[in-house]
Amino acid sequence: MLPRVLLVVAAWFAVGGALMLEQRRAGPRSARTGWPKYAVYFALVVALLVLADAGRIPFIAAAAGILAAALAEFFRAAPLTRAAALPLVLAGLLVAGAGLAGGPEVLYGAAVAAALVTLAAGALTRDPATGGARAAWGVTGLLAVATPGAHLLLLAGDTERFALFAFLFIVVAAGDAFAELVGRRWPAGRGIVPVSLGKTASGLAGGAAAAVLVALTLGFLRPAWSPAQVVAAGLALAVAGDLGDLVASSMKRAFGIKDFGAWLPGQGGALDRFDSLLFAAAPFYWLTRGWQS
Repeated sequence: MLPRVLLVVAAWFAVGGALMLEQRRAGPRSARTGWPKYAVYFALVVALLVLADAGRIPFIAAAAGILAAALAEFFRAAPLTRAAALPLVLAGLLVAGAGLAGGPEVLYGAAVAAALVTLAAGALTRDPATGGARAAWGVTGLLAVATPGAHLLLLAGDTERFALFAFLFIVVAAGDAFAELVGRRWPAGRGIVPVSLGKTASGLAGGAAAAVLVALTLGFLRPAWSPAQVVAAGLALAVAGDLGDLVASSMKRAFGIKDFGAWLPGQGGALDRFDSLLFAAAPFYWLTRGWQS
């Protein structure tokens, strides 16, 4: 199954590459900065798919690594002391681990417990006003990053984890990438979303269309789904991915930063690159569970 999935990935990246060639009309500078970023993204997609196909343990390691890096970047950027940030990162990983061990009910119970403990800790500080604000950011990280991202680990318990993850990851990645590519090539409706002025109506529409088309080409991963279900899943992931990107953008604005990290060339950090994936994991998990029941 992996070779066929990689063939689909290569084909769609080639389509994206053709769009980038069209963008060279904008000037050589954009071409120079765009290709390395695109190559790194392709390498990331392939590497994660290979790890996901290698077995349950490599899958868990990859998902946990992404989540740990995203949590560390969020709590480092938030207005928190280092002494407060580290326990929150660990709390987020414990929430995800609880879900992996006990399923979604345990995951949500752990998330609520961690949020309540965080709020209580903020109220018990010497400065309750400042402590409360910091606790609010702590709860935001637990509920906006750790809890939805933990659904990637929930997929590890499914016998079809590779097929589910590949569908989720590739469709979200396609929606994300083509929203940017189409928006740059045909920039109509710029500023449609105030929190992210670079977003365009054309880009959002192009990303959604690409997500649906890519979902259809990956229909072999979900043979029990009807074409209508595949289209619905593609649209749902496009919307969820866009919302995840916008939530991350709003938090970066609140923190006064451009990116959460800088260790991925041209991508920023893990949360910059995988914000859409982490956010979309939860609705995808429950969508697939609903269709299986």
